[in-house]
Amino acid sequence: MATNFSYAGISDLTKYFGRVSDFDSKVQIYPTLTSGNLHLFRDSGYVSQLFVNGEEIAAAQSTSGAVDSNGEWFYASGTNQVEYYNSNYSSTTINEQMFEAGVDFTSFLEQALVDASLELHNYLDMRYSTPLEKIKQTDIDTASVSIEEQYDPIIIKSVCYIASANLIRAKEGASEEADYYYALVTNPEKSGLLDKLNDGIFKLSSEVDGNDKKGSIRYRNVAGTMDLVELSGEYSGEPYDLLKIEVEATGAYGVGTFKVYHFSNDKIFGDVTTPELITGGLQHIFGGLSGRFQGASATDGDVWEVEVVSSHRKQTNKSNATIEMRR
Repeated sequence: MATNFSYAGISDLTKYFGRVSDFDSKVQIYPTLTSGNLHLFRDSGYVSQLFVNGEEIAAAQSTSGAVDSNGEWFYASGTNQVEYYNSNYSSTTINEQMFEAGVDFTSFLEQALVDASLELHNYLDMRYSTPLEKIKQTDIDTASVSIEEQYDPIIIKSVCYIASANLIRAKEGASEEADYYYALVTNPEKSGLLDKLNDGIFKLSSEVDGNDKKGSIRYRNVAGTMDLVELSGEYSGEPYDLLKIEVEATGAYGVGTFKVYHFSNDKIFGDVTTPELITGGLQHIFGGLSGRFQGASATDGDVWEVEVVSSHRKQTNKSNATIEMRR
């Protein structure tokens, strides 16, 4: 293949398309003549890979004359036939074996996903720079630095739907089922996944929307009975920051304290604020962002990571139905 770039894997495809196993592209070919240990499959059609009883055979020999050991084979394009050598099969037992021509099923599906990924670029190029980048997705139990980067689920799903439609059409021609899967991605009513993404109704995780300035809790590690349950206000600090809120002193409202690590000295978590009492009310956290703790008692070392984007940053990929006005 010219490229192996893909947004999705075979496990993703099988999750969104239950009939994957129906689309093995291999076709059965039949022996027509046996001469000694050489078995001919005339009018076989082009064969790039040969399978015997489900097993992929080593690559073809470079010439017809080189087919002289068990398991060796050659496709003769001039006569459109496969020549296969095996001394274990007679003119009778050769017909008891199953011979197939085609592509390894795993390689076939991987190429289908590559093709679908490149096709997806055609729909997104006017909105996004492609290829799209992986990004750390939300994992509330894992610190941000340890989260594995992944493609957005909407991208993975779209590629699988495109691949599903292509697989069905390649084997079955015009198909309502193929149309159904393709319409989940794009359709004249603009209600498909990529339609809504291009219209700004759906957004990728990397994009900035109107709520990012309000902050979002991306990770929590809480041993005590008190939790950060609410965020409010608008952050107005760095264009991007990852705040780490940590309990400094164990205790209930008015006793427990917290501190906030924030961007400074050219790095995330580069500085820390002076500890403040936990009140239980809506109290200032950092940079215009407020929060509320709730519970019986905070425990020293409890941590929350809050991702924030400055209110001064422009939104990306706004809805086509939205007009932003600035004074």
